[in-house]
Amino acid sequence: MIEIKLDLYDLFAASQTGLTRVFESLRLKQDWGHNYKGSVNDQIAKSISGACAELAVCRYLNTAFNFHVNHGANPDVMFGDVRCQVRSQLPKKHNSLIIRPKGSKAGEMYILVIDKSPTFEIKGFVNSSYVLNTTKYLTDFGISDRPEVHSVPIDKLTPINFLKDGAWN
Repeated sequence: MIEIKLDLYDLFAASQTGLTRVFESLRLKQDWGHNYKGSVNDQIAKSISGACAELAVCRYLNTAFNFHVNHGANPDVMFGDVRCQVRSQLPKKHNSLIIRPKGSKAGEMYILVIDKSPTFEIKGFVNSSYVLNTTKYLTDFGISDRPEVHSVPIDKLTPINFLKDGAWN
């Protein structure tokens, strides 16, 4: 696990990106899909957390944070020619890396980041090809109106330094 502490400027810049993402979605009347029922305040919090997590990954990988807004299924972070999707979560008893079977692309690196703002813990990553089109770690968490997802346990993730060092391929 790697810890990245964002400074006030980083937190502000990523927060602005998260806010812009939510307001642009509202302006375009786009919903979050997957039967998501959270409030606008919850969307704001999750979007800010996600943008901060992306920036923390960029700081660790020494790659550009592109401040993208609502660009669909494009990667959150590009590390050379590696497409990375960043998943942020607040700390809880059983965090896991979530990969949705629908909409996820094979061959992308999914990275789990735990938000302990201003510190972000990069827990590791998995190549989406490892779980997509399989039943590995598939669950609906007992929420019947939400689609099943792959919930990859933290202990099954590859340490992020393997991605940084190029040892993953």
